[in-house]
Amino acid sequence: MPSKASAENSIVSIEDLDHVVDCDFHLTERPSDFLPYVDSPWDEILARPLEDIHKGRFLSPLYPKSGILNVGRTTGRIPPTKVTTPEDVREGMEELGVTEPILNAGTNLSLGVVHHDELAVALANAYNRWVTETFFDEGFRGAAVIAPHRPNDAAEEIDRVSKEKGVIGILLPSGGVTPPLGHEMYRPIFEACESAGLPLLLHGTANGAWQSQPLQHRWLNRHMSIHAVSHPFDHMTHLTSMLTAGVPALYPDLDFVVQEAGIGWVPYLMRRLDHELPANVEDAPLLEMAPSKYIRRQFYFTTQPVEGTHDHEYVRAMIRLMSGGTNLMFSSDYPHYDFDNTDHLLNVLRPAFSDEEIANIYGETARKVYDL
Repeated sequence: MPSKASAENSIVSIEDLDHVVDCDFHLTERPSDFLPYVDSPWDEILARPLEDIHKGRFLSPLYPKSGILNVGRTTGRIPPTKVTTPEDVREGMEELGVTEPILNAGTNLSLGVVHHDELAVALANAYNRWVTETFFDEGFRGAAVIAPHRPNDAAEEIDRVSKEKGVIGILLPSGGVTPPLGHEMYRPIFEACESAGLPLLLHGTANGAWQSQPLQHRWLNRHMSIHAVSHPFDHMTHLTSMLTAGVPALYPDLDFVVQEAGIGWVPYLMRRLDHELPANVEDAPLLEMAPSKYIRRQFYFTTQPVEGTHDHEYVRAMIRLMSGGTNLMFSSDYPHYDFDNTDHLLNVLRPAFSDEEIANIYGETARKVYDL
């Protein structure tokens, strides 16, 4: 229940929170960082410097790009921020006032659109070795990455990394991934995550829209337009596919963390699926309760980008409708150009949400999901 008045909140600033867990703190890894960890035969195939490979047209770029023009970057209005060392992470933590960052991949968010399936597996495994040695061995924690192209290989990697220090989740870079995640081919991934007791993180990318949303991408030909819809569109497609196929019913002990798409689409999708099910029960025979109940039971959502923090009533209403006091987790998306500052959401929550709910959103729910 919301607090009766803002004066009754003892949490009035970020400093009043015992834990501030950032559930989407990005690294900005470059291929040159993790390619030294790549398996054979890819170590030999990729032995030439990437600049020579691309110039000589021996290989296309490892992570295909869709040609999106981000004018803010090209004009220099959006300066790049590097996060490739533990020192870089500590600087970001201090800037944000975060006590625990959950480290997420950067470049490897585009892993889902890597064309060569065996190469995608090799890149994921190399990243995992690099991030473990560079960050997790230094006391940080975060997600290992898997390539969804080859689910059996992904399951083997999940089993391996689940024993590594610092790995507290599995990131499936879902942007551009086809078929959608309800397809039975992905079941080895779900089985491996559930067996390992690790949540599965789903994170899209605007760069994946050309593959999963080709028509929209072709005609939404500005960065603003495709960036606005690509993340929620991808998540809505994947979650609808997963729920129709009964994935959460098949894997009741598996938690899913849905990242970087804002919040407004969540209550809409919950209500829309609940509306569709009664007339179409034959299409989702594994579901034993309303889709929204599975979402509330097993799906968690990160906050960034909180659309409309200037409109407090809208944000509060969306959080209430999605049961955000128990399934919403703060994220900054640092160091991306549109990252959210830590206190913006707090200013919205504080008059209408209890201290317990605020503490949940800023860290306690994450501590439960990630077993911190």
